[in-house]
Amino acid sequence: MTTKTQKITAVFALLIAFALGMGTMCGCSYFTQEKVAAIHKTVGTVLDIAYTAGGATLVEQKIDAMVTDGKITHEQAVQLKAAAKKSYDALQKKLTELSIKDVAVEVPE
Repeated sequence: MTTKTQKITAVFALLIAFALGMGTMCGCSYFTQEKVAAIHKTVGTVLDIAYTAGGATLVEQKIDAMVTDGKITHEQAVQLKAAAKKSYDALQKKLTELSIKDVAVEVPE
């Protein structure tokens, strides 16, 4: 047997679920290919700014601190720094591809 409070809670839960579903559908239709490409480009730009403004230095300092603490060797630190740079470059490359690939180009005849 359900109480009045449980019934009200169930109705509100259904209404909230419906509202979230409608919001998701409306939100997804808002993102056109051009907007998704622009988002990828913006994310790439923000990451580049963060990386060049000190993110790379912070990563290297953390790796150097791990060497100082004896957690990794100097050789491992060199490899780890190279891997960090390689993964950053791969991420930027992928974001660049997505920012270009998502835009459909129409050429009038």
